[in-house]
Amino acid sequence: MSRKMFGVFIIFLVAMLALSACGKKEATQSEATTSEVAAPAVVPGEMVLIPAGEFIMGTDDKTNIAYPKHKVNLPAYWIDKYEVTNFEFQDFSIKTGYLGEGAKEGKDWRIFFTPATPEKANLPVVMITWNDANKYCTSVGKRLPTEEEWEKAARGTDGRAYPWGNEWASNRSNTWEASRGKQVPIGEYDDVSVYGVHDMLGNVREWTGSWFVNYEGTLKKDPHSGKQWRVLRGLAYNLKARLGNLAARSAYAPDALFDFGFRCAKDATPEDAAKATKAK
Repeated sequence: MSRKMFGVFIIFLVAMLALSACGKKEATQSEATTSEVAAPAVVPGEMVLIPAGEFIMGTDDKTNIAYPKHKVNLPAYWIDKYEVTNFEFQDFSIKTGYLGEGAKEGKDWRIFFTPATPEKANLPVVMITWNDANKYCTSVGKRLPTEEEWEKAARGTDGRAYPWGNEWASNRSNTWEASRGKQVPIGEYDDVSVYGVHDMLGNVREWTGSWFVNYEGTLKKDPHSGKQWRVLRGLAYNLKARLGNLAARSAYAPDALFDFGFRCAKDATPEDAAKATKAK
């Protein structure tokens, strides 16, 4: 192990021990923070500016809860380029003392990367409830993306089936077809949308800020429509993607605790919006 990698490992291990031993105690100034680690080639927390405008949402498949295909117009916004990682959520937890809704049952986000290793730092954080994800995004001055924002960032304006286009391509995303059987570090696959947003098809399913409601005109009415469940978007390492696509929707109760992850978004300023329009 190189001296640099060993140093990262020590920082990561010390932080994990602090969380395990101290529970909800506030972290001291000497505890490890994300800023102490040299910036990797993939930069967690980096954001992408999505320009204002219309895009195609949904599907023509009448048996699908994502039916019908329809047009949506959104203002400009920012969205995380990558899913939130173990290290990012750990840093938030150390600074705030917040362990997550699953901590009392021993089923919180830490179980997927204990014992701590630097290799696990850039895995997408999972075992996160909607409430956990919402707290994290708020703490860093962001919010969860709406379902519409997530879909536009993934599909572009033309309603493509996959981030790269409409034709299936093997080994471009961490889905069941890749046979990895687990989450992988963010940005490892060429699962990149036209806007440069990564891992939208595979790796882990992601919470959005939206309540699950039936689309207007849908033929398949779901009884959970309304302010009961929150929408999850994207597929995952254990889900088949070749026969699915980016229009796929799923939803769970806000306190559901499974291997779900998330990314954050935020509103664009008028200056940001003008810049995005000019770049189109």
